[in-house]
Amino acid sequence: MINKKSGGGVGFVIVVVALVVVMLLAAKAWNAMLPVASQVLKPGTPGAVPDHGQTEVGDAIRSGTLPDLKQMNLNTDQHIKQVKEGTKGQD
Repeated sequence: MINKKSGGGVGFVIVVVALVVVMLLAAKAWNAMLPVASQVLKPGTPGAVPDHGQTEVGDAIRSGTLPDLKQMNLNTDQHIKQVKEGTKGQD
């Protein structure tokens, strides 16, 4: 007969503890988001979340003054050329 050793209880306990930690973090994030979510769900209110993080980006989007990506690409290419020219003799 082959004796098959069953898995130890330590691994199971670690998995349960990790699951509890993940659940607590999810509950904390959920509770932090509830006030904003309740405001958005009220009838007659706009469905916008207040600004957070980089407000300059939101201002640029709302005003329609986003930078031209093609122009940014050209500026980057010019900068790369300048850097290469400046470092030619430094090898």
